[in-house]
Amino acid sequence: MTSKTPLDEFISEHLPSVHSCGVTVEAHNTEQLILAAPIALNHNDRQNAFGGSIFNIALMACWGSLFFECRKHFEHPNIVTRDGQIRYRQPCSEEIIRATCRQPNARQWDGFFAHYEKTGKTSLTLTSKIMNGNEIAAYFEGVFVLLGNH
Repeated sequence: MTSKTPLDEFISEHLPSVHSCGVTVEAHNTEQLILAAPIALNHNDRQNAFGGSIFNIALMACWGSLFFECRKHFEHPNIVTRDGQIRYRQPCSEEIIRATCRQPNARQWDGFFAHYEKTGKTSLTLTSKIMNGNEIAAYFEGVFVLLGNH
């Protein structure tokens, strides 16, 4: 059994709708975050991944990327989603739905946190994708805001 990451614990404790989808961290490193969820908990009447579940998993991959980076600076980062858009390209019928968010580079993170230190809030646009085999099933783009912890 793998140990829970801080993001897995946050989802379990604070996000019941995401937790009920079975979303867990599959991999996390300096290049990307991959979240996974079983299609068995996220399917529609055609046995494909439900569009709402795809949206939640894709959004959480981006939100989670920011969460992991912010946890290096703050114990309880106050992150909100300002905007989120998804483009569905094709059905996803994979047994495990995976959302991948590529991490910003070190320079981008430095600018993000410098702006936060100066103003008490800052935002970042992140993207994720859900694959169906070798094809993109959905592409998500969201704007996420780090707010002061008042």
